[in-house]
Amino acid sequence: MAYRIVAAATMGPHESVLAKLEAEGCVIERLPADATEWTDDLIARFAPTADAYVGTWRGIGLPREVLEASPRVKVATSPIIGTENIDIQAASDLGIVVAHGAMPENFDGMAEAGAMLVAAMRKAMPQKIASMAAGEWKKGPSGHMISGSTVGLLGLGRIGQGVARRLAGWGCDLIAADPYVKPDAAERLGVELVGFDDLLARSDVLLVLVTLTPETRHIINASALARMKPGAALINIGRGGCVDEAALIAALDSGHISGAAIDTWEEEPPAPDHPLRRHPRVIATSHDVGHSAELYAAIPEVAAANTLAALKGEVPAYVRNPAVLPLWMERVAALDRG
Repeated sequence: MAYRIVAAATMGPHESVLAKLEAEGCVIERLPADATEWTDDLIARFAPTADAYVGTWRGIGLPREVLEASPRVKVATSPIIGTENIDIQAASDLGIVVAHGAMPENFDGMAEAGAMLVAAMRKAMPQKIASMAAGEWKKGPSGHMISGSTVGLLGLGRIGQGVARRLAGWGCDLIAADPYVKPDAAERLGVELVGFDDLLARSDVLLVLVTLTPETRHIINASALARMKPGAALINIGRGGCVDEAALIAALDSGHISGAAIDTWEEEPPAPDHPLRRHPRVIATSHDVGHSAELYAAIPEVAAANTLAALKGEVPAYVRNPAVLPLWMERVAALDRG
């Protein structure tokens, strides 16, 4: 029996994932290009006979009502690391594994980018570049040494740990706030675990590395920015909604925040006239600052392998909701029995 894969209307640069699945005998059925929500008709058309869902699902999502109407589905695969458009809780409740692109090329690339941006913020690179572009010569701010500074990590997951490893030996103090990390694990990385308020008050550069949840939405808001050290810099390579962009603009314009690097945005893509796009003290990138040719080569291979493994009843290499695995195995066994 050929597996039936329901794919998002657009796969962006990850289109070859579907070609790899087709080459393995899967049947690909794509949502209509004009679909912006799951109507009753779309659910009835695609969900009952789907074996897997593949896509990032930006703009339409993969909600509970679709998953509940999908009795045959074993896996929902996001080719990228982000899964915020998939209802993870619903998938876990139903025994559906969610696979994603959490391969080393992703985490390592983002950790490299994080370390690079720390250096750029301390060296006042946005201001120096803006000064040179304006026809000036040695008129930009001098910046500061990384050595002797305090780098704060809001989130000490795989990217945060990678940043910490890369900054080891640079002579800076590393602090982090993460309620899910134990102090001894942080200590092994040379990182001091602190509370959120302490993180804000002590960091010369603060990296936002958390995923977007109801608890982290606008965790960096006007109040948090006001509690940051005067002249500190902010880097957001986590998720856009974690930073209140209007509050950040106000903090930059007032001079309280010296600079920012923004890779993830509240609305993607941001409007062409978004003030942060061309702000003279901002490095603005398009949710790709850590991407690489190596990552783009790995994404289709990993996404196809994740999907095919789950369809065969094997645990995918990269699972977003690992606690679901016992229930998922029961679901797979029931489906395989008939």
